[in-house]
Amino acid sequence: MTKRELLLNTIKDNKGIITTKEALELGIHKDILKELTHRHEIIKIAGGLYGLPNEEIDEYIYFSHRVPKGIFSHETAAYLQGLSTRMPLIYVMTVPAGDNVSRIKAMRDDIIFKYSKKEYYDIGKEKIINPFGREIFSYDKERTLLDLIKDKNRIDTGIFSEAIKLYFGGVDKDLLKLSKYAICMNMEEQLKTYTEVLL
Repeated sequence: MTKRELLLNTIKDNKGIITTKEALELGIHKDILKELTHRHEIIKIAGGLYGLPNEEIDEYIYFSHRVPKGIFSHETAAYLQGLSTRMPLIYVMTVPAGDNVSRIKAMRDDIIFKYSKKEYYDIGKEKIINPFGREIFSYDKERTLLDLIKDKNRIDTGIFSEAIKLYFGGVDKDLLKLSKYAICMNMEEQLKTYTEVLL
């Protein structure tokens, strides 16, 4: 098998994408990526991310690659976690406080960044499969619910109400985890407002 065949087969097996790092790990030099891009056999999606010309590259993968520390959160995570039926037009990602995302903000107007204290950043972070079958990082249902409550004044009321109803009415809610997160994030009182009414 030639390096070209190996690369194209790997991309096909990898839901239509490959990173420069993954290609190098296969022993495929950057020059081969450059040559195949020049010949339009693959396309450069972003710095260090390549795909097949006809492959639909979803925004979740694009933003995950451009913002390695970004975790999908708030309304976007609500959709990904089944707490909202409204597909995001504007994506929301949380990054650690102090992370510089000015370049991506200057390039794209369909993403909002939220900044998290470093001690809260990893709470509820999990790897999930996005609607296009690719792995990304999102916050889990419990963290997402707390983020929505915390930012209630900024969240669309329809999305907020739906998320609250779907979470508390769902069978896979984890109230112990929700409570632990609330304690860690100093949100016990804010959460109590909802739990007292809905439970």
